[in-house]
Amino acid sequence: MIGASPRAEDGVLELRRVSYWLWAVLLASVYYSAAKVSLLLAIPPGYATAVWPPSGIALAALLILGKRHWPGIWIGAASANLTVASSVPAAAVIATGNALEALVGAALIGRLIGPANPFARGEDVVKFVAVAALCPLVAATTALLPLSLVHALPGPELFRNWWTWWQGDATGIIIVAPLILAWREGSSLRWSPQKILEAACLATLLLCAIWVAFGSGTPGKSPYPLTFLIAPFIIWAAFRFGQREVTTANAVVCGLAVWYTVEQRSPFALFSLNESLLLLLAFVSTVVVTGLVLCAALGERRKAAESRLSESEERFQLMVRNVSDYAIFMLDPDGRVATWNTGAEHIKGYTAQEVIGTHFSRFYPDEDALRGKPQSLLDSAAAQGRYQDEGWRMHKDGTKFWASAVITAMRDPDGKLLGFTKVVHDLTERKRAESELMGAKALAEKANQAKSEFLAKMSHELRTPLNSLLILAKLLADNAGRNLTEKQVQYAQVIQEAGRDLLALINDLLDLAKIESGAPIPLQVAEASLGAVKDQLERAFAQVARDAGLRFETAMEDGLPEVIETDALRLQQILRNLLSNAFKYTKEGGVAMRIALANSGWTPGLGGLDGADGVVAFSISDTGVGIPEGRHETIFHPFQRVDGSAHFGGAGLGLSISKELAHRLGGEIRVASAPGKGSTFTLYLPQVFAHSVQ
Repeated sequence: MIGASPRAEDGVLELRRVSYWLWAVLLASVYYSAAKVSLLLAIPPGYATAVWPPSGIALAALLILGKRHWPGIWIGAASANLTVASSVPAAAVIATGNALEALVGAALIGRLIGPANPFARGEDVVKFVAVAALCPLVAATTALLPLSLVHALPGPELFRNWWTWWQGDATGIIIVAPLILAWREGSSLRWSPQKILEAACLATLLLCAIWVAFGSGTPGKSPYPLTFLIAPFIIWAAFRFGQREVTTANAVVCGLAVWYTVEQRSPFALFSLNESLLLLLAFVSTVVVTGLVLCAALGERRKAAESRLSESEERFQLMVRNVSDYAIFMLDPDGRVATWNTGAEHIKGYTAQEVIGTHFSRFYPDEDALRGKPQSLLDSAAAQGRYQDEGWRMHKDGTKFWASAVITAMRDPDGKLLGFTKVVHDLTERKRAESELMGAKALAEKANQAKSEFLAKMSHELRTPLNSLLILAKLLADNAGRNLTEKQVQYAQVIQEAGRDLLALINDLLDLAKIESGAPIPLQVAEASLGAVKDQLERAFAQVARDAGLRFETAMEDGLPEVIETDALRLQQILRNLLSNAFKYTKEGGVAMRIALANSGWTPGLGGLDGADGVVAFSISDTGVGIPEGRHETIFHPFQRVDGSAHFGGAGLGLSISKELAHRLGGEIRVASAPGKGSTFTLYLPQVFAHSVQ
């Protein structure tokens, strides 16, 4: 020791010597006691037994304490042999063989397996069993000399004693050494009440199986050969418990098997002594190797899984630590910060050293912290498992930021709360963009409302002088005084027709303004005669068809009601718009109007039609230019036409207004069309108007 005085060094050395000899005395005492118990089962002349636990104790002691503790083994073995040997030299020779056996075994295990747990791998278990078979050769062979000198035994008898000696030591090593080493290694098994109950059931059933397989016979009459009954319980112990429990079960099985064999009650007792012992050794080795190899294999699999899990967790933790866009950290059950990633440092401004161990309420504005919002969030997460919240949070510098936070409760398999994980994302930019978007939307809505109000006012202002012009134009066209030439009358008629077109456009603009502003469109709901509607439209468009050289056909299907409850003027307006478009875009062929009852055809889910007692369909078909598939919806938008050119005329308001009027009347307009194949517009209306649809 550097800096220590010679007297202090002497004191340490003396303490080590005392400790060494105390261990030697303890080891000798344990060896001697185990030997005396084992000699109760000795086979004449009294040196060899079917199982010799001291050999396993000796090997385990040297593996645990170190090979320099062999004197304790020698002293214990010599003391035990003096009680049966007739001379000190014989006892000393036998004790030397016992000590050498343990030294050779420890050296071989250290070389072949290493200082680690010799039962950690399946291949190490096999090596251990091989060592257990080899090192007893030393003790058995060394013991031949005093046996042959003290007892004049014939060769075959001497060999049988040698065999019994070897087998007893090998069995003792296989049974006892794993038991001691496994109990020294410790166990990670959690002894819950359920596990204790399972262990009790295993022990009870195992003892019953041992009795059935070995103890149910009588001297001279062994039980049925049912030793295979033991295997399932060893496998059970390996799968559900650890090395401690497996080696304990092995020791119980092997110890009782040896006892019942010596008592001539086991299935092995049917053979000669040496054959019985050989079979017993094979059984013991099989049981021990099965249990230890299976336990080692399962342990290796668990370690491999734990290693993969550990690597996965390390990668996950590395990923979490390096995430910079999200603050990801853990809280203990009381809300104190336990971990802190790069994103948390980046978003909140604190380093890990500044926040770990502090309460997470420091990240909330004072008003939220005072009213207990942080704890309320934890309580909600604990109750629901997961809780999401958005609100203001605080930077280290005292500025606020808008954050989305997800808090998740973490619990162990028993449901105990371990803490919380919290993921925070800075949404300040999104919040600002949403605010700007809302402002822009409000401005747009205000501008749109102003536009609608302007259109409404202008429509009213334009209609007054226009009506005066129409009246004057009609008076001129009538030429009641017969003072106008034919040419002048024609001019007046042209003015009147253009005025009517302009009035219709102004009315459309007025309706559009009401629709876009959200103002209610006045409806005059009453009973409307379907026949009258058909006749009025026939009269209105018959001349149009003749002038264009087109067919115009109308039809009413059977089963129609005489009247429906709706706004007749708005119905006429919709159908006039549809017929006008049909004649406008048809150059040859014709236009047809068909009125019939309908059971389907409208968009599913429309309450005004799905829930109606009856639905009437007004179909307007033409043989005109048709409409491309991609424009079936856009033609219902304001100022949109089938043909964008001015060739067909019109402002593109009729379909937009008609669609909205149909909706206000509880119905819908559907279109079916293809370029060059004409179009069919169908207006679906309920037989009885439902006021709730407005």
